[in-house]
Amino acid sequence: MKIAVVDDLREDADRLCGYIDRFSKENDIAMVTSVFYASFDFLEEYEGEYDIIFLDIEMPGSDGLETAREIRTRDEGAAIIFVTGMAKYAIHGYEVNAIDFMVKPVGYYNFSVKLEKALRFCRRHSTQYILVNDKEGLQRLSARDILYIEKEREYLIYHTRKGEFRNRGSIKTTKEKMGELPFAECISGCLVNLDYVSRIEKDAVMLEARTETRLPLSRRLKKQFSREYIKYMGGEF
Repeated sequence: MKIAVVDDLREDADRLCGYIDRFSKENDIAMVTSVFYASFDFLEEYEGEYDIIFLDIEMPGSDGLETAREIRTRDEGAAIIFVTGMAKYAIHGYEVNAIDFMVKPVGYYNFSVKLEKALRFCRRHSTQYILVNDKEGLQRLSARDILYIEKEREYLIYHTRKGEFRNRGSIKTTKEKMGELPFAECISGCLVNLDYVSRIEKDAVMLEARTETRLPLSRRLKKQFSREYIKYMGGEF
């Protein structure tokens, strides 16, 4: 697990590094930490290699939000956690899909909870591929690119960011193969990638704006779907 700490205050950066080392030993998880005291230095070297990034919001030059926007142009899967002296700034975290924030001075218990959340995020977003044998031949689909999967007779239709793919199969078997990936059933025979859900309505699930997709949500599955979505999002930001 590769972690970056980006904070212009050496004392705060050292504190987080100490916490990371403690967490690593207590949980027997190998972690390699790199420290950057300026956002410019971090971005100059960054090539998408970090799993988790602790990012100070208030830094001279390019602040944390600007840095996070640049990170997202290069990497959608990094777990970003903002560290700030004032909680009001963290509300902008949704703009860059930050998973959480911490207010300075950070205590170890709060830190460990946030780091555990980041680890769950990383496990869910690790790249996993699904093989689909459609009319064009054998296709390898990244699970992260799948918007939703729907059943049509003996076929499954994979709606992805790169188009539609058909393959014989069952929703039950496919869901079992997904393991910990963030897919949930909105109606019988339709699995939705929770990463693309923007809103849950009374009887429908809305996917993020650019997909312009509205999927039905059954009364029977609404409670379970909502529970899985809230769990996936880690509660309110």
